[in-house]
Amino acid sequence: MDATHGPDHGEMDLAAHRAMFSGFLKATEWACVFLAMVLALVVLAFAVGLGWWTGLIAWAVVGVAAGFFLNMGGVWWAVLALSTVLLAVGGAITMALIGAG
Repeated sequence: MDATHGPDHGEMDLAAHRAMFSGFLKATEWACVFLAMVLALVVLAFAVGLGWWTGLIAWAVVGVAAGFFLNMGGVWWAVLALSTVLLAVGGAITMALIGAG
């Protein structure tokens, strides 16, 4: 190949490919764990009818288990804590509005 068609086979920078694939795997891991957390929350709160707080506990348990077993890192713990607090505040506001109505 000439210079206009890019590098020849074996001359590519593999470090960039490895970094991108590592990032892709980490994003996939986060997305799968969040999907499992959302499913646990929604199924327990609405489909099974155990209530919001039971679903929120399941949300936190799945998140903590993933954090420990998958070694998710400090950003994971910050996101988990913030999302749990926001869901708890939202649940409390919703319960207060339902009780007031």
